[in-house]
Amino acid sequence: MTRSSHLQDELLATGTSVSVETLRYGRIKGGRAENGAAVFLEVPYALPPGRFQDPEPLPEDYRYEDKDYIYERSYAVQPKNDGQSAGSPFEDKVGLGEPTENPLFVNIVAPPAFPSKTGFPVKVYIHGGFLQFGSPHGLGGQAQFVAAEWSEVWVNIGYRLSIFGFLASDQPKVAGNFGFKDQWLALLWIKDNIAAFGGDPDDIQLSGLSAGAHSVHQILHHISLLPPGQTSPIRSAILQSNAIMISPKSPQDLRPQFQAIAHALGIDPTSPSALSQLRDSTITPATTLTRIIETDEAGLENGTFRGTVERSWLPPPTTTTTATTATPDIIAWQRSGSFAHALREKGVKSIIVGDLTEEWYLYAIAHPVKNMHDVELNLRRYYQDDFVKTTLGMYAALPDGVDEGEYKKLLGRVLSDGQVHLPVRLLARDLVEAGFPVLRYEIRWTPEQGRPFGYVTHGTDRALWAFRLPTLQEDQVGVARSWLDAIAREVEALEKAGKPLRTAREVLALRKDKSIGWEEDARWEHYMKLRCALPGEEPDVAGN
Repeated sequence: MTRSSHLQDELLATGTSVSVETLRYGRIKGGRAENGAAVFLEVPYALPPGRFQDPEPLPEDYRYEDKDYIYERSYAVQPKNDGQSAGSPFEDKVGLGEPTENPLFVNIVAPPAFPSKTGFPVKVYIHGGFLQFGSPHGLGGQAQFVAAEWSEVWVNIGYRLSIFGFLASDQPKVAGNFGFKDQWLALLWIKDNIAAFGGDPDDIQLSGLSAGAHSVHQILHHISLLPPGQTSPIRSAILQSNAIMISPKSPQDLRPQFQAIAHALGIDPTSPSALSQLRDSTITPATTLTRIIETDEAGLENGTFRGTVERSWLPPPTTTTTATTATPDIIAWQRSGSFAHALREKGVKSIIVGDLTEEWYLYAIAHPVKNMHDVELNLRRYYQDDFVKTTLGMYAALPDGVDEGEYKKLLGRVLSDGQVHLPVRLLARDLVEAGFPVLRYEIRWTPEQGRPFGYVTHGTDRALWAFRLPTLQEDQVGVARSWLDAIAREVEALEKAGKPLRTAREVLALRKDKSIGWEEDARWEHYMKLRCALPGEEPDVAGN
């Protein structure tokens, strides 16, 4: 990629302005991309957040600045030890700006026909990056091509990452889930304001890749637990290569991580001032926090920050006897069918979920591993200790002294099974059993130029979903168009039927020969056996 691939450069080159008047907050001036799409970059959807504090919506008297919203000025402050993006220019992942603790903005792209035409479907995208890395400015998420081709308004969400978005503890009390709460506030802003940009607020589809898909699953659970009278801001969702397999850790589970971070900074975690010292950027600069993550000074297993189960984000279901439980099991809620029934009541019409055939490769290079101990420590980044031991018991342990590549491959297999292959199947199963409209897909071919090592692995399908014309070869453009058209047709049929039209074992496959069709999941039985390591999962009558 070259710098000319960035939206900022396109907008400056065309020099064409386009303005909108928002419902509450005044005028916003954007520009037009080379293909004529209207683009507005870094539009705030919330006030600048306090560190380790919940986001706050824009007040009624807020007014947007009188400036051009055409620049990639900032991205979420984040560590740089992202093994998955090794070899790629950092700016292609985060944009051309500088790190900030206030990435609470959206990038909006409307079709070239805007503003002459309006009422377009709205597609919202949450970028991936393990919840630790990335930006809505990432080249893989640019939407000017797909917006123009399908006459859709696209919105990319910025949110807080890594320790800034997901630090949590019970003592001291740090609520956590700040990144998910950012995303939720963005969705509410989109619902209220997207009509000004030509979008239909009643036709919003939320999608995400990897950590973005995990975020979509989190948001769906949040929607299912909304109090009576509140409805969903989205009508449909796509989870690309990720889903939740096991309920997140509790704030108590995450207390040792907080303590490890404090110790690495020379702060007594039991001191009444420990949290205030971490929050104060003059005492603890953001660069200090990212440095101890990059160097594993707090311990390898403490370098990844993820969601937690706590009431301000995932309240216990009010209709069950677990209403007084502090940490509800959201996967049990999903498995029971209540999740699907609640989504239907809140206005969600369909869910699409799927994976790629060789997800393991990119997970294998995500973290440095040299032995089985490193494999176990890296798994503890994501899962509770007892679950890690149970899960590893399902795989053949490697002896000491084997090639490091074998340890990496094992980590890739375990992580991809736990983060992608198994949870997408369980989510589809749970939705089908509850009679909810769901589509499963499987991608077996992605553009060869995007996978130099040959694997159809994690994230190599972005060029298809985003219709990335600069990265697609001439003979691949038709495949991407056919794939998106096939997904759209299936979703339309699902929502018209109001129920699943296939079993959870059936997948809409993009085959190796680039054809598209329905097939049986060849690895269903394997994963149904693997699921028995999960809490609450029981073997079926066949012993799977």
